[in-house]
Amino acid sequence: LPKMDLMGHADPYFIANIDDRISYTSSIQSNTGTPVWDDEKWIVRNIPFDAKLTVKIFDKDDEKIIDDYIGEFSIVNLINYRAPSMGHEIIAPLFARHNGYFHLSVYSMESAEETKHLPRYTFDGPCRYSRHDSLAVGRLTMLNADCIYSTWKIQMKRISVFFKPQERQHWNKKYKAAQAIFGDGPLAVATKTTIKLAHKTLYGRTLKHNENGTLTNADDLWKLVFADRTTKSIKPCRYTYVIDNNTWRFSETDIQFFADFASKHALLANGSEYVRYAGEFHLRPKHGWANCDNQWANCDNKWEIVFDNGSG
Repeated sequence: LPKMDLMGHADPYFIANIDDRISYTSSIQSNTGTPVWDDEKWIVRNIPFDAKLTVKIFDKDDEKIIDDYIGEFSIVNLINYRAPSMGHEIIAPLFARHNGYFHLSVYSMESAEETKHLPRYTFDGPCRYSRHDSLAVGRLTMLNADCIYSTWKIQMKRISVFFKPQERQHWNKKYKAAQAIFGDGPLAVATKTTIKLAHKTLYGRTLKHNENGTLTNADDLWKLVFADRTTKSIKPCRYTYVIDNNTWRFSETDIQFFADFASKHALLANGSEYVRYAGEFHLRPKHGWANCDNQWANCDNKWEIVFDNGSG
C-alpha cells in the first residue's frame, strides 16, 4: 500500500460488500504498508449466482472526520472465484492510480438443506464484538469513577431469520425528540448532522481505546461484554439498543447528556429513519436478585437478558 500518513506509513482497513446488500468492516492494521488480516472470516448464506463482491480500502485517521480512501477492486464472478496469482490490483478511481495488490480467499458451496430456507444474504458468523471507550464523553457524563463512556457493537448471526430485512421499523412520528431529528427544516438537518458526528465519535472504529474479539458461546457474552473488567461481576443497569444491518449496538441508558439534545435511539442508529428493532434491555439473574449474594453478582451465575421495544 502507498504511504498515507506524514508520520508512519498507513493504518489500513477494508469494507467488503456483496451487491450492496450486506457488508463487512475489517479490523484496523496499525502503521503498515503490508497489512495481513489473518482472522477476518465472513460467512454469508444464500447469495445469488451472479453476486458481485466489492472491496474498498481506507486509511484510518482518528483526527479526521472522513478516513482517507486508498482504492478498491471488484470480483464479478464470486461463485466461481479463481484467485489471480498477483492478487487484485487496488485502483483509486481518481486518475486510475495503482495503489497495491490485495489477496483474499473465497470458498463457495451449494446451499445445504438446512440453510436453503434462510433469506438472501444471511450473515452466518463469526459473531464479533467491539467496545469503544470515549474519554471525552466519559468526562461529560461522569458515569463511573474512571470517567469512561463505553459503547458496544456485536454482529448477530442469522438475525434476518427473526427480523426480516424488508420489515424494518419507521421512526415514531408522535415522538417529539424524533420529530426534531427527522422533520423538515434547517434545525432538523443540523440536528441529524450532529447525531451522525456523535455516532462516529462513539461507535466508529479507532486506533485507540478499542477492544475487539469473537463470541463463540453465551458464556463469552457475559464474561467478555457484560462483566466488569476489574471485578469480573455483572453490573445491574439498563441499556439502550438498536438492531440493524446484522449488528446489535448498545450503551448504558441513564445518560441525560444525550437525552438533552436527541433521541438516543437515533444516535445508536446513526440517524437512520428505519431500524430492524430498538428499545431497552436489562440483565438479571435467572433465579432472581433475591438469590444473589449482592447486586454485583459473579458472572458464573446463570443470567438472562430482558428486552423491550419501547423506542421512539
